[in-house]
Amino acid sequence: MIDKIIMEVRAMKNLRLPESFVNLFFMLKENFTKPSFRHFEVLLSAILLGHPKKTVTSGLRLLKPAGHFSNACRFLSQYKWDVMQLGLSTLGLILKYLPIETPLVFALDDTLVPKYGAKIFGRGIHYDHANKPNRPRYIHGHNWVILGLLHYSALFSKWLCFPILADLFIPQKNIPPNDPFKTRIQLAVNLLDKIKTQLHKKLILVTDGLYAKTILVRYCIAENITMISRLRCDAALYKKPQKVTIRKRGRPRKYGVKLSLSCLSLQDDQFKQYTLKLYGENHKLRIRAIHAMWKPAGEVVKALIVYFDQNKSPSYFFSTDLSVSETNIIEWIAARWSIETLFDDFKEHLGMTDWQCRIQKSVVRSVPLTCVATSLLMIWSFQQLQQDKVEIWDVYPWYRNKASPSIQDMVQQLKAKCISKTIIDALPKKTITKEKSRQLELFLRYAA
Repeated sequence: MIDKIIMEVRAMKNLRLPESFVNLFFMLKENFTKPSFRHFEVLLSAILLGHPKKTVTSGLRLLKPAGHFSNACRFLSQYKWDVMQLGLSTLGLILKYLPIETPLVFALDDTLVPKYGAKIFGRGIHYDHANKPNRPRYIHGHNWVILGLLHYSALFSKWLCFPILADLFIPQKNIPPNDPFKTRIQLAVNLLDKIKTQLHKKLILVTDGLYAKTILVRYCIAENITMISRLRCDAALYKKPQKVTIRKRGRPRKYGVKLSLSCLSLQDDQFKQYTLKLYGENHKLRIRAIHAMWKPAGEVVKALIVYFDQNKSPSYFFSTDLSVSETNIIEWIAARWSIETLFDDFKEHLGMTDWQCRIQKSVVRSVPLTCVATSLLMIWSFQQLQQDKVEIWDVYPWYRNKASPSIQDMVQQLKAKCISKTIIDALPKKTITKEKSRQLELFLRYAA
């Protein structure tokens, strides 16, 4: 009997994905033709299950699709499918399966991916604003602008960021001939415009201070999108101009008396006390809200002066919507950090740095596929947790329990499901009882 089981296992041609995950990404088939959809499955398995590197070769080893192996590479470089439409279809899945209430909150930021090779499309020299001591100030590689949907999950006990759309920023001197140059701000406007056209709902955009520029701020105001971001400490704020009762020569004043944020932050009697749960912990804050004119916006914005805990230096933020409460602004600012942790998961667990593409179309499609695969993984894990079908999370010895699973835990959960289903399907059903099959499946999950 053992020899027969070994022969059955050796006869397996490919890895079996769990039906719950197959049903999920099968809803994206309208974005592809029937032959190309099979290659989409190969790349998904490479991103989520590939080992040790998450490359196209890893996906080919796992699924062993029919046809020549080069077809999977042509899926990236030649096949006709729209990467933006694929991201919007993924957004539709998220809104369908997750209890997300309106308004929808989106986070926008960019991340650097080191790339080595002079002939890689879009490769340039980028300044690293993180300025970490163990990294150089300038990085040779790609700079990706990514837009993600923020959602607080009570099941996961934390904010989740579902990556939706991504676009590659290319420095002006590295732009191919006859191609227009677009700044990161212009790329952000294009991504927002795609979302706005698709949803027709009230949107809130939370960004880093790098994106608090005139073009993006005024676009959000014109499109009725609430923008929340960090404000410079030397930002030029003005009071509203007083109404003129006696008409004088010259045009009416557009701005009133100039305000100094540093002086306003010293008036202790104008602050209110709050206790908010931010970054998983309770924090005491002192907040002062000011309605003032800001030239990049061209109209009145809501500026906040915030002291976190016992910090002596304040932080400054703004919102283009005057009706948003101070607590909501701070909570969304803190929730934006989930996109930063997502970038770390991209590079460490989801193979963002493993792509070996060189030509234009392959490069432009690579990271958006990583975004789609990550969002599908998070939706699937949410469904599993909702149905009490959680696998064994990899809890380290120094954790007595784990309040919320990480991206690495989600990947391990999917691997456990795939391994157990692949081997169980290969075993002869007649010679093994149901009870033995359950025990064997549980053992394989532990082994996975």
